[in-house]
Amino acid sequence: MKIVGDRMRSSIQSIDLNENINSAAKKIYDNQIGSLLVTEEDKYIGIITKADLMVKVLIKNLDGSTTRVAEIMSKPLITIDVSEPLENAHKLFDEKSIRHLAVSRNDEIIGILSKKDLR
Repeated sequence: MKIVGDRMRSSIQSIDLNENINSAAKKIYDNQIGSLLVTEEDKYIGIITKADLMVKVLIKNLDGSTTRVAEIMSKPLITIDVSEPLENAHKLFDEKSIRHLAVSRNDEIIGILSKKDLR
């Protein structure tokens, strides 16, 4: 049986909640990723995704240089344990209507799983 740990990416890209959304967009683009975990005092508290940037920023015509990540991030951070079956990740993606999960071990975030990683 395949588990979350078999497909997750252990390289976590993050951004502070006080950074502006232009910085978030640049980091997502430069790293060719779909999301960033949002930090506050070195703790992961939420997530910002490409979809957040398109829907919450472009449609509302927000100023990327003055709008903070905290204003558009999704929270709380939804997690799944590294040892869970991939089937449970599929269910969580569908139940929560999300595309990214933080992966944890003993309540510590150790990676990211994207819906694309399950293909």
